[in-house]
Amino acid sequence: MARLIWIVLLALYPLALAQEYGVGRILALEEDRAQVALEGKVVEAELPVGGGGFRVGERVVVFAEGGRYYVSEPDRIPWLAGLFALFVLAAVGLGRGQGLRGVVGTLLGFLVLVFLIVPRIAAGGSPLGYALLGSLGVLLLSIYFVHGVNRKTTAALLGTLVSVLFTLFLAHFLARALGFTGLASEEALLLKQRGGVDLLSLWLAGVAVGTLGALTDVAVTQAAVVQALAHANPGFGLWELYRRAMRVGYDHIGSLVNTLVFAYASGSLPLFLLLTQDPTPLRFLLNTEPFAAEVVAMLLGSLGLLLAVPFTTLLASSLLQGGRGGEGDLHLH
Repeated sequence: MARLIWIVLLALYPLALAQEYGVGRILALEEDRAQVALEGKVVEAELPVGGGGFRVGERVVVFAEGGRYYVSEPDRIPWLAGLFALFVLAAVGLGRGQGLRGVVGTLLGFLVLVFLIVPRIAAGGSPLGYALLGSLGVLLLSIYFVHGVNRKTTAALLGTLVSVLFTLFLAHFLARALGFTGLASEEALLLKQRGGVDLLSLWLAGVAVGTLGALTDVAVTQAAVVQALAHANPGFGLWELYRRAMRVGYDHIGSLVNTLVFAYASGSLPLFLLLTQDPTPLRFLLNTEPFAAEVVAMLLGSLGLLLAVPFTTLLASSLLQGGRGGEGDLHLH
């Protein structure tokens, strides 16, 4: 998620106002040029260095600058749209109404991120402040919209918020203690050149926003466990509910330990590859900010997931003890 914030922020800065983009189809290829059918005409466009692996008949993105045309990349949008359609069909087919609400909630949350949070950060706003406000909006959409407004979802929402705030507080402390500058990537260096963005706060915002999806899943699941126990035996008190729900919670924690670790690691494979190619001793390579920042984000995200289990269980036990808040309850009593 942190990388998504970087990418969208960079996209909001026009790299060249004179550039115009279009989609065309390659008619013929030469060593470093291509004949491209573009908007009802045939133009000669330069290929990327090395040829780019394009083929005749392929749809490509072309941009014009200074009267010259350049083939940029394959047109990937139709494939992305097809994959998204497959995802929606699977979500609706397997999850029915709940799956559809999940897809809509995810889309709305993404729109909040792209069109509300990121533009305000790009305009010079506080990345941390807007990320927190945006996170609250995303949580309301992803929890209340998908699962309804009831005691179970309120416990999940509060448990997620507590975990995010704790993670953010610890991230802020560690960033200062470790002397992070926010300059842990090439994207950060580009943003620094353009100015107007607090890079350290942006990194902190990425850590917070990056954990939301997994935290929401953990919190809703654990709250549902408490609800089931409370309805099975309304005589359970707060601590009895908590103790029994945490039996499931311990299994949850066991499976969550590596969830974000591998999620972050999969996005950091180029960095890890440097471990095998950089002559710098491992101890000093890990000490550099790019590596240290990835490790901190990885561990803090996983820590937030682990803390969400007991936080949510305790809150749900308090709200649901005695069998309160039935499945169809849409309001707090």
